[in-house]
Amino acid sequence: MVDTAQLLVSELVTNAVVHANTEVEVRAWATGGRAHVHVSDHQPSRGLVTQQFSTYATTGRGLGMVEQLASNYGVHVGEDIKTVWFELWPDTAPPPAPGWGTAVRPSLSTAIVTLIDMPGALHAAAQQHREALLRESLLTALVEEQPRALLDDLRTAHECNRVIKAALTDAAEQQTSQGKVLTLGVSISADAGTALPTLRRMLDYAQEAACEGRLLTRPALPQTRAATGWLLDQISGQLAGRPPTAWTSTPLEPSAVSPEPALWDPGSLQACPTPTVAADDADRIIAVNPPAAELLGWSVDELVGQRITVIIPEELREAHIAAFTSLLLTGKPRILGRTVTMPALHRDGRLVPVSLLIRTQEARDGRGVFVARLTPAQEAPAGH
Repeated sequence: MVDTAQLLVSELVTNAVVHANTEVEVRAWATGGRAHVHVSDHQPSRGLVTQQFSTYATTGRGLGMVEQLASNYGVHVGEDIKTVWFELWPDTAPPPAPGWGTAVRPSLSTAIVTLIDMPGALHAAAQQHREALLRESLLTALVEEQPRALLDDLRTAHECNRVIKAALTDAAEQQTSQGKVLTLGVSISADAGTALPTLRRMLDYAQEAACEGRLLTRPALPQTRAATGWLLDQISGQLAGRPPTAWTSTPLEPSAVSPEPALWDPGSLQACPTPTVAADDADRIIAVNPPAAELLGWSVDELVGQRITVIIPEELREAHIAAFTSLLLTGKPRILGRTVTMPALHRDGRLVPVSLLIRTQEARDGRGVFVARLTPAQEAPAGH
């Protein structure tokens, strides 16, 4: 219980530091073997914005952790104070949690922004990454005691992103379509519109810091940068009176994904007759079909969960790690989308020549998946 309480307090205090920018009060006590914790700030107008996070999300889990780990939780909002609370009950079943029950108070001045053919999974990944970049940048700037002007800009950007997210969440909840792309009418406040230039500037600042390795969060990949750029362009453009532009008609850089990114379907991978391996952005194998396992001398269950380097010859592993790290840091691919011939490593140590084609896809939870097809190739004749 103590470990759980410490974890949840750290999450709620971080939320208060990032979102409220006021004094934060923590009260904790125990009665009858049950733990009670209250975390208060002086920004009651900033309601809680809950979110669905990916299983693979590394940040942004604060309220989600409370929902999953606390026995009971809720929020009290007064005229000048907001208190988020939770309880841990080790013995008996607690009453049903009242939930968060608060919402961001709408701006008096709003406009409807139409987002046409917005890619759902890609947008979710971009939103999650924007939050991570801004959160890490703000916390790092606080620790490094950066100038007040930078801190103010980061807080403005964080608040602008929060307001946009809340508006998108509200619009999506009213959307009945479950397709791969959505067309939403989003009510955007004037406050968000005036802060957009600061949000863009701070995202660029955070991206540069991530590329330099100064943040725990990785830089945004081309597809997430493209999604964010399109979203902010649509908001600023339509608030200025320009007509909407559909995502599917937006020209993208060659290194970015196609306007309609294919969603990764584990079922189709298993049904594919071509040897196929899928890995996540941690370079870990997450799916293998039987032809690939047979080609490489493993069972499917033995390969899933291992690093992709287990099927890469030792002399090529350093080059692979360098190229994969470069892709994550810069977003610039070297062999994605084109066929190359190279040896794969069989379980017994011999080399298996394959024609390799790697493509990126989006999982339904928004994370990136690298799908590699390994077509058996003939060994080159002697002397070639």
